[in-house]
Order: sequence, then C-alpha cells, then structure tokens
Amino acid sequence: MITQVNEALARLSRIGAMISFLGAMHSLSLLLTWFSITYDNVGRSPISGYSFSEPLLISLTAGGAAGVAGILSSSLKEIRSVRIVLPVLSFVSAGLALLSPLYTYLVKLPSFQLSFTPEIGMFGALITGVAITGGAILATVAGLRTKSAVYLGPPSSWASQEMELAREPSEPEIEVSEVFAEPERERATPSPPTTQPEPITTQARSCLICGDTITGGELSACKNCGASFHRDCVSVWIDLGNTCPSCGSELSP
Repeated sequence: MITQVNEALARLSRIGAMISFLGAMHSLSLLLTWFSITYDNVGRSPISGYSFSEPLLISLTAGGAAGVAGILSSSLKEIRSVRIVLPVLSFVSAGLALLSPLYTYLVKLPSFQLSFTPEIGMFGALITGVAITGGAILATVAGLRTKSAVYLGPPSSWASQEMELAREPSEPEIEVSEVFAEPERERATPSPPTTQPEPITTQARSCLICGDTITGGELSACKNCGASFHRDCVSVWIDLGNTCPSCGSELSP
C-alpha cells in the first residue's frame, strides 16, 4: 500500500490521538474502586487505584507515555520518526497500564494477608491497558505497511517536454535545403583623386633651364604653364627648340 506522506502522517496521528485518549482513561480509572477488603467477614473497606503509591506511579507513567505518543505523532513531520516513536511509546504505555492492576492484585494486596474482591476500577484499568496494546499493534502495522511516496511537485518544463517527446512517435526527418548566403557585393573602392601638378607660378625663384635663382629683373615665364626662366636662358632655349621644357608649348621671347 503506497500512500503520500501527508496521508500516512494523518493516519498515524489519528492512532496516536486514540492512544492518548486511552491513556487518559486509564489514569482516570485510579479514581475508581479497584478492590474491596473484607474484615472478619463483616466489614468491607474500598481500595482505590491511588491508595498505594506503586500502582499510582505506574498508572500515571502509563498515561503520560500515551499522551507523549499522541503529541509526537501529531507534531513530527518525518514519517520515519513517527513510525518508530509512536509504536515504542504505545507499547511502553500498554505494558505499564497492564502492570499497575496486576501488580496490585498479585503482589501488593496478598502481602496484607486479607481477603479482597476485585471491583470495577481494576477491570477498567485492565481494559484500557488492553486497548492501548491494540493501539500499539495497530500503529506498528500501519507503519510497516505504509510506504510513503514523497510528492516533489509538478515536473519542470524541460522534464515535461522530454516526457512528451518520449511518448510521441519518431517523425521522419525533413530535408532542409541549404540556403547559401548571397555573395557580398563588392564595394567599389573609390579611386584616389588624380592630382594634377600645380602650375608653376611666377613666384618660383629657380630657373627651369639652368636651375639658378632668378632675380626680380631677370624673370621670364611661359604663358601656358607659368614656368620661370632667366631671360637670357629663354633666348638661348628659343634658338635651340623654341618649346617650353615643362609643357612643350611654343615659347615667345
């Protein structure tokens, strides 16, 4: 029989409450008349359960053990602890509850060498002791036959997905066409700007023909490109080719 932890604890807690009730009833039986002592076949003296110290202590201990068993069975939350504590305390309480009236009947009263008669109190103490014994046996059987199954809560999302995948039949694989990335468009690299040679202005101070520095009165320039020359160098250059050495245009004196 497999039950949840809460259900097993509730079952053992009810058994513990019953044993506590029986222990209380056994303790109350001390107020009743257990025996009647007869004097000279004429007088009768009632003997209660609390008349002797030994039965009184034994019965009170039995009731206390039953009460502790009920309290622990309802307060403990571990099923293993309840399985051990409840039967042990119940059997201790049952043994003491049966020992108290039997000790009084078999040991205590015969020592006075008087005739006595059992009364309802003794039978009540014995009956409650037997009932506690039955509760102890019931607690032992319930603890042995109960297999607790701890509830861990709903499965996580990934676990439920794995369970669903395990239940579903395997689907055929779908061929996926490969998608090739489009080739990147070649980015047109801008051509470097063409640099035209800056025209040689008349501010140049070196002669393009001889390479010497030109003074202010000796400057002569090409009308097309502005190359600077000495006047004398240009006159000689015109006689040789009449073309500008920079741009190739015709020079004029």
